[in-house]
Amino acid sequence: MNLLNFLYLPLITGLICLILPRRMKYGQEIIGTIGSALFFILAVQAYRLPEQTSRIPWFRIGLLDFALDFRLYHFSQFLLLFLALFTLLNVLYSAYYFRDKSISRLYVPFVQFTLAGAVLIVLADNFFVLLLGWELVTLLLFFLIAMGNGKPAAMSAGKAFAILGFTDVALLFAVVAIPLLYDTWRISELRLIVGDAPTTIIFLLLFTAAIAKAGAMPFHSWIPPTAQDAPLPVVALLPAALDKLLGIYLLARLTLDIFVLNQTMLLVMLIIGAVTLIFANFMALIQKDLRKFLGFATVTQVGFMLIGFGSGTVVGILGGLFHMLNHAIYKTLLFFGVGVVEKETGTTDMDKLGGLAKTMPITFGLMTIGVLAASGIPPFNAFVSKWMIYQGTLEAGKPVFLIIAMFGSALTLATFLKMWFAGFLGTKPTRLPKTIGDGSVLSQITMFIPAALCIVFGIFAQYPINEYFAPIVGKNIAGIPHTINIGTAFYNPTLATVLLLLGLFLGGLTFAISRFPVRESKSLFIGGEKFTIGNHRYGASEMYESINRMDLIGTALRESNKGMLDIYNLSSDLGLILVKVLKKLHDGVLSTYLAWCVIGLGILCFIFLVF
Repeated sequence: MNLLNFLYLPLITGLICLILPRRMKYGQEIIGTIGSALFFILAVQAYRLPEQTSRIPWFRIGLLDFALDFRLYHFSQFLLLFLALFTLLNVLYSAYYFRDKSISRLYVPFVQFTLAGAVLIVLADNFFVLLLGWELVTLLLFFLIAMGNGKPAAMSAGKAFAILGFTDVALLFAVVAIPLLYDTWRISELRLIVGDAPTTIIFLLLFTAAIAKAGAMPFHSWIPPTAQDAPLPVVALLPAALDKLLGIYLLARLTLDIFVLNQTMLLVMLIIGAVTLIFANFMALIQKDLRKFLGFATVTQVGFMLIGFGSGTVVGILGGLFHMLNHAIYKTLLFFGVGVVEKETGTTDMDKLGGLAKTMPITFGLMTIGVLAASGIPPFNAFVSKWMIYQGTLEAGKPVFLIIAMFGSALTLATFLKMWFAGFLGTKPTRLPKTIGDGSVLSQITMFIPAALCIVFGIFAQYPINEYFAPIVGKNIAGIPHTINIGTAFYNPTLATVLLLLGLFLGGLTFAISRFPVRESKSLFIGGEKFTIGNHRYGASEMYESINRMDLIGTALRESNKGMLDIYNLSSDLGLILVKVLKKLHDGVLSTYLAWCVIGLGILCFIFLVF
């Protein structure tokens, strides 16, 4: 099989969509669906192929060999399969979501070009090709986010491009330095031991680019505004699915294929993962918009993946890889569900929603599966991957991070209960439309597929672990023991079932006791004041309000929600300070400029004389 077919197909599909006449109604959607379906078929056919490589010479400048090296092996085959699946689901869902909305004619072509950029990344066998695909995805992300409504979408697009562009510069520096230091750009030829300064710096530069694309702290702040302002199918495809897959894919390549990490680098990963998991969960607790809530919930799950990789154990890394896939599956489902809610009700404000379970039973049922999966409840898929991450921290002798991971999982459950309750339970507000449906058959199909995968990959978790991930870790591991004991990663079903039933029994008992009537005390009303009892509707504002009122944590969360600790805002402030300093230096006086020229010339002469 020609590996370039994976690149040609989305490029051709996108170009055809670009040149289609405007009068052809649904022409782009039909062509995009056909092209995505063909790509999915091609990915399925390629999954069982033996490993193969392809090299296309281009040009050479000194040690920099600008050739195009591609490699199809188990990891890239697996990612191509799910990239194809998520893109196909997104194209189908977009046909429903944009049915009566105006969207740029560049949307469908740019989605296909984004798939082409992702193909370059996962098939790349040298860093030059990977850099091309990486920058293409970043650039297209900017344009896709900007297709949202008005100025907020443009500002979110600029913020995403600034943060990712800055970290992409780190990737560029590392990519240029690698052939200069190690005489090759080929990823399959690199085996670097982190210890000396140059190798450590290169790893940190590449690591920065990977976690920024995935959305870990402190480079996470582009995801929540993107989730709030971008077209919802864009959010479901890129920050929720593709960027997580690509960012964690690069991290996996760094950890398994390219570098042998020391304990210091593993500890850095663990700390960043723990901070991301806890802080983003607390930020999600205080959100009142479904979109922004899911944006922070997306960030939290990167923390689990980093803890898995930072454990440095086989089971932990397997758990991190499995959670990468699980997160993309259930978060796609949840964003699709939020899109249906938004389209049917006209809002994503939790305070303006409620009681939708009766009017949207199918959406409610499918999103309940997504909520349970995201919360790590058995027998859904994320329970297994989180359990493996717990096991990895235990095997690594890091009980502190086990406690953090379990606490983060409890926080995740609390956050998703807020979304679930605020949207679907409680009292339906009177201001909502009277006729609210369950979306279309097309939207239900696109939600049903990831919901089914949440169940199948939870009950039959052995299949994806052994089929997709164990060969990746077993064949491409670097500096980590090769023994893969999958059995230790799985929970004891009997014990888990007993504990689950015990918890349900205690919860039901507590609820039953709370139903017994007790004596109540009421305030005494005097002076002719009328005593009335009304039904108070509890919305999202009331849930976890006690956290907001805390002196330390509440203040920190409120200020963070305003962007006080946002790396984008902090860097902007530093940039303004630098601009002011430079303005003072440029006073327009010729003698000042001559003085700076003399000082600069003196510094250069000193450097040349000394070195």
